[in-house]
Amino acid sequence: MISIIIPNCKTDTEMEPLEFCDVCFQRGRPNLCETYKNTFTKINPLQFSQKTKLDRLLNRLEIRPRSVDKRWTLVVDSEKRKEFLDSLWGVNATVHTLEDHVKTITRLYKPEIRKLGEEKQIELPSPETWEEFDPKTRDWVPLKVETKKEKFYAKVNLGNVLKCSSFEGTTYFRTYLNKDIPTLAPMEKRAVYNIVSTISEPIASIWKPDGEGKRGFIEHSQLPNIPDEIYNVLRRLATTDKRMPDTLIFENDDFELVQTVLGCIKINLTKSSEVVTTLKDKTSDTAISVDSIQKERLQVLLDIVKEMGGKIETEKDSLTISGTRGLVKITFVDNDKSSQDGSMVRISISALEDPPRFIEILFMIKKRLGLLDLPLENLLSQHWPIMSDNDLNYVIQTAISWWSNNPVLATKIIGDGDKFAKVKEWNNKIKQGKIRSTLDTITLGKIIKQKESDQSTK
Repeated sequence: MISIIIPNCKTDTEMEPLEFCDVCFQRGRPNLCETYKNTFTKINPLQFSQKTKLDRLLNRLEIRPRSVDKRWTLVVDSEKRKEFLDSLWGVNATVHTLEDHVKTITRLYKPEIRKLGEEKQIELPSPETWEEFDPKTRDWVPLKVETKKEKFYAKVNLGNVLKCSSFEGTTYFRTYLNKDIPTLAPMEKRAVYNIVSTISEPIASIWKPDGEGKRGFIEHSQLPNIPDEIYNVLRRLATTDKRMPDTLIFENDDFELVQTVLGCIKINLTKSSEVVTTLKDKTSDTAISVDSIQKERLQVLLDIVKEMGGKIETEKDSLTISGTRGLVKITFVDNDKSSQDGSMVRISISALEDPPRFIEILFMIKKRLGLLDLPLENLLSQHWPIMSDNDLNYVIQTAISWWSNNPVLATKIIGDGDKFAKVKEWNNKIKQGKIRSTLDTITLGKIIKQKESDQSTK
């Protein structure tokens, strides 16, 4: 998965899917929540009888739960989703679906336009880069700042929001009259973008289908400056693909749901007659040369397989791994999914960048070859390289989650050498206010100190 660049929104690595479910859970938390499309996470314990019934249901549907960020999680095929949800009534388990979330969140937004007040001259606290929101274009436009007697002024519309960018970061304000004097009121970013949705004028957005009628594509440029709550819903409904980095990809059946989400902030979603080249056309089952795969990613697979007792033979376009129950031949492909056909295994190169998918592959190899039953999630987090923001987030988040129960493992996860240096660099930027994060940086600081202490005693 990749980071999505939408100016006002968090990147995928920072997004917490349940961040905006507080309103949804006012009457109590359900047993399961659909955190992402077709992905259900347990957020409230099940009673023994419920768990027994659910286990039977999952066995019948051939769905295997797994741990993601130490949470019990199910990934359900689109074809089985309706049957799974319908069957939960017999289990007596409660579930909060994305459809439920959309109904709750969209009630908070009213699609009328709030007109701005007249233009007034206002005093600014500094000469930094100032921008005012333009309701027509839904974009930020630079303000012309004038200096008079060592004070700074600009003409702005009353009731509008401003953005100030400086070396220390970005701050937001709203303009209003205080005893007939135009004044700035500091505001949180989230509140500012909620105001943006009320003063923005209606615009159109385009949904482009694929040739198979299975998926719809919306380019990020079609969704300018949307509130965090709305982005959260869209990102939970959509998938992304590195081959189309500026696009959200939805299931075709979700068109009306996405249309409802965007409609509440006055974005009219319509279907285009233009067909997008499908991702299937952009992929290939042709084996990729082993030498062309990122060495750091491939090394993770090789190291863990060896720790489990597997023997590896490397060829030009394949790996042969043997164990007590035989062998498998692995090829790497530029395709959406990994697959297995007897002893032949095709691994998607994108899976080497996605820890949950990587775990599934390791589990399959371990089970198929009868390798040592080692804790795969622990091993993967220790071996995982930091080559992107997603990698950094995974390593730090996993280390933090283990600190209270297993501090030794937590220090191993943040690694040595270059890996540890990148974690420390990120932590220093947080301290200096250069970047922001929702992660527990206090705990991370403790892990780093423990790591440094361990190194000094060696």
